[in-house]
Amino acid sequence: MDKYYSLLGLPLEEVEKYLKEHNITYTVKSIQGKKDTDKLIIPRVIKISDIDNGVEVLTTKFSDSLK
Repeated sequence: MDKYYSLLGLPLEEVEKYLKEHNITYTVKSIQGKKDTDKLIIPRVIKISDIDNGVEVLTTKFSDSLK
């Protein structure tokens, strides 16, 4: 987990680019709340876990006010 700490909070596309550049197999899982879904548009990484054949990336959506 520590080796991916710097990727937490980044937009999903940046994390995917990093993982592809380093030839790391990954899966993406997303969680979503029920409030203000129209304002939550940017998927950001909140957790990265090592799994047997690569990593699992957990995302949730944030508003674009966090730029």
